[in-house]
Amino acid sequence: MRLLLLLTLVCASSHAFEWQQDKNKQGIEVYQQALGNGLLKLKAITVTEGCLASFESLLFDTQNANKWLSNVEKVTVLKSPSPNEHIVYTQFNAPWPIKNRDMVTYSRIYRTSKSQTQIGIQAAPNVYPKQSNYIRIEHVEASWVINQLSQNKISIEYQAIADPAGKIPLWLGNSVAKSNVFNTFKKMRARLKLYTCN
Repeated sequence: MRLLLLLTLVCASSHAFEWQQDKNKQGIEVYQQALGNGLLKLKAITVTEGCLASFESLLFDTQNANKWLSNVEKVTVLKSPSPNEHIVYTQFNAPWPIKNRDMVTYSRIYRTSKSQTQIGIQAAPNVYPKQSNYIRIEHVEASWVINQLSQNKISIEYQAIADPAGKIPLWLGNSVAKSNVFNTFKKMRARLKLYTCN
């Protein structure tokens, strides 16, 4: 009886946190996973032209980050403890009526093989002083996995969960997050063509 109850609870929990497809268009798939606190964990997947080197060049071109990261005003690398570790400060232009946000993150990028790059991102809110007119996002976790499928084709998978902080209704925060992920991937696919493969 206890085993049956345990299996029932596990199955119910597993079902509650399954990925649900939110969007599939323009070569971009967006999935959502409802968490117990009301926030959504998001996943986006695409296959597009490019290579590991071009994606990394896009990522490190922080001066032009606002041209593909949705609602991002500015990205600044504060310091790099090592060639593959970076402390990054990001400012967001949030859509009305949401106040502008900012965040500080620690990221680590590494090649797991000749055909794969992985990036892990986590919040580091206390590394940089809080700025006036911005609400600090203090809880964020994200990851990128980029696979080289052929000479000039890559698959890109992104997962993220973030608490936007402040007084935002959950439905509005989740809606903006899903829109941002899709628009980021759409602009990313177009912008990748500007970076060459070595």
